Amino acid sequence: MTTVMEDNRGPGEGSFLDRIKESPRTVSALIIILIVAAAIYAFSGEETSPVAQTTDEAASTTAPRTAESTPREPQPQVAAEVTPDQSIEEQAASLPTAQRTDEGYVEAAQAGDGFTHLARRAATRWLSENQAGYAVSAEHRIYIEDYIQNRLGTRYLALGEEQTIAFDLVREAVAAAGELNEQQLRNLTKYTSAL
Repeated sequence: MTTVMEDNRGPGEGSFLDRIKESPRTVSALIIILIVAAAIYAFSGEETSPVAQTTDEAASTTAPRTAESTPREPQPQVAAEVTPDQSIEEQAASLPTAQRTDEGYVEAAQAGDGFTHLARRAATRWLSENQAGYAVSAEHRIYIEDYIQNRLGTRYLALGEEQTIAFDLVREAVAAAGELNEQQLRNLTKYTSAL
């Protein structure tokens, strides 16, 4: 008689585990919630690159630790901010030094630099030394940078990696920027905040 009563339980009766066993949807939902929570926890921590971790490990294994450790001060960044309010000559003077060869400028990548940053620096140097033949606006400069960057590539640049940006390429980019019409220049206006 007790078996009949157990089968006739109401909707509010029964243990939690019995309900989970009867509903695969509930189990699936709980598993998904746990996976999402674990992923959020795993990716919300302080991120360090694998290169930085191996460098730290190598430094700690090769250098003996002393009782007194001196805190390391962060090195100042050499990269200069280029603002549209400055003249091109002032901007060129504030840039990190680059080697000038017979073919072009040899630009070294600073922290966080990509090909666009190198192109911007080379274009600024070239424009400070040469005449473009027209009034160079911020829109023209965006086009020049993009033109050079598209011909150099999009791969990752390592810190200190050097790239030669040919004078001919910069000259070609400046000439192409001079041929832009008013509509094309208006389209580039939305990107001028990057300068």
